[in-house]
Amino acid sequence: MEWKDIFPSGNQPTMDEIAEYIGGEAKQLWQSLLEHMDAAYKVKPKLTYSVCSGKPGWNIKLQKSGVSFGTLYPEEGSFSVFIVISYKLEPLMESVVSRLSPEISEMYKKAGDYMKTGKWMMFQITDSAGLEDYKLLAEVKMLGKNI
Repeated sequence: MEWKDIFPSGNQPTMDEIAEYIGGEAKQLWQSLLEHMDAAYKVKPKLTYSVCSGKPGWNIKLQKSGVSFGTLYPEEGSFSVFIVISYKLEPLMESVVSRLSPEISEMYKKAGDYMKTGKWMMFQITDSAGLEDYKLLAEVKMLGKNI
């Protein structure tokens, strides 16, 4: 059964229910990410419901002091992240792009324009390498908050 069908708009899931739905190794990655975002940036997850045709259903927005760290989408056995990297952050990104996994580095280089504000990326996190990529992107966003 699909995520949007298990938890329709009138049935908001708990964070525990989200973790259980994700399951497996990805459940630990999910919990580790939320703990990291809280410890590093004091970011608390915000549940929102989207009717977007690409990823309908409940998702989790990570924001703090005007900085959006992206939107997380629960999936069985994984989760995806949508993140926009402002064009203002290109100098910072150039200094860290080599530290990203080859797949995410290439994705960033080829990323499309998001409403003339930056490059948008959406990728699935299934392992610790994907999690570390996302953490590095979040770090760049926080470092660039005053640019």
